[in-house]
Amino acid sequence: MTKHEVREAAFIILYQMEITGQAVDEVSEGTSEEFEMPVNNAVIKLAENVWSRKEEIDAIIGKYSPSRSVARISKINLTILRISVYELTFEKEKIPPKVSINEAIELSKAYAENNDKAFINGVLNSYYKDLEK
Repeated sequence: MTKHEVREAAFIILYQMEITGQAVDEVSEGTSEEFEMPVNNAVIKLAENVWSRKEEIDAIIGKYSPSRSVARISKINLTILRISVYELTFEKEKIPPKVSINEAIELSKAYAENNDKAFINGVLNSYYKDLEK
């Protein structure tokens, strides 16, 4: 699987977890079948890592989302943001920040509303600029 495919599968798992309240292992079994998307250890690890730091990640998102509280961000956008903020915060040595932000934009093109791209990009770019300081 490519890193993009890992992110997309993790996105689907995390979104389902957010909606259903189920654990990674419960959701990942159905994801492979329902979405015809392979689920491997990298996918599960990414989903588990993002989910385990959800509160910390959401605090960061809330800080950089001036127009909407975390509770008002759509679940799709929030899931996309969580993956990218996780990578920007905890995987910055492995994943170039601009790649992570670009991947979030690509996920938003596929799954979010058209005008959500700008919101996601704005939150992530603001956070990235502060990380660079």
